[in-house]
Amino acid sequence: MKKMDLRVIKTLKRIDESIVELLREKSFEDITVKDICEHAMINRGTFYSHYKDKYDLIDSYQKELMIGVEDVLYRSKEVTQKEEEMKEILEGLFVYIEDHKDKIFATAIAVGRLQFIEEFSKYTYKFYEAKQKEYGITIAQDNFRNYLITYMSNAHIGIIHRWLEGGCKESPKEMANTVEKITVNGIFKSLLVNEEVVI
Repeated sequence: MKKMDLRVIKTLKRIDESIVELLREKSFEDITVKDICEHAMINRGTFYSHYKDKYDLIDSYQKELMIGVEDVLYRSKEVTQKEEEMKEILEGLFVYIEDHKDKIFATAIAVGRLQFIEEFSKYTYKFYEAKQKEYGITIAQDNFRNYLITYMSNAHIGIIHRWLEGGCKESPKEMANTVEKITVNGIFKSLLVNEEVVI
């Protein structure tokens, strides 16, 4: 992979910082490319060499975030215990979210919180759908299975949202432990984790 020029990295960082700061002052609809360029202290030609418009900028954030989340959720782990694997994955997810909270904020504001949450929940739904099978939980009724996984994925979205709104005061490890208690030691254990259960 070709290494990105340091000047380009700095320019993109200024653009990122500018859109976040501008979104704290006014709505996405009211922000222009001119505003972004003036705030980032770059010319419009420089901006357009990276993005078609402000929508392309936000779209790049959304794609980057979803690829990153998917990578964290499905990255292979060198652990043997399912509980430890889950905790490691969850901690990695919270680390990623904390590291990218500004882009998450900008994307959620620009596309709408509900749309962003809906997109994000698709990945957590698929993740728990796969984990349900790995943990040996067989649920005969599709409706119950779908409701269960929807409940778990949306609960996690709510916890993540609350954590971000609170300024990420707890560490990613603490948050992973909290979520792990609710899922692995909560719902999954109630369905007899590691044993085949048919509901």
